[in-house]
Amino acid sequence: MASEVVSIVFGGLVPGFLFGLLAFRVKSRWCPRCGESTEAIEPSPGRER
Repeated sequence: MASEVVSIVFGGLVPGFLFGLLAFRVKSRWCPRCGESTEAIEPSPGRER
């Protein structure tokens, strides 16, 4: 019985983990050509130049 529960849990976690990795790659935050961030990054209030 315990092995069935473990297989069911891992059977759900592995596809979910892989889907999460794929979703992160699809929503890319970096330019594929130059590597720059595609989102504007605001400087933190404590760090001024």
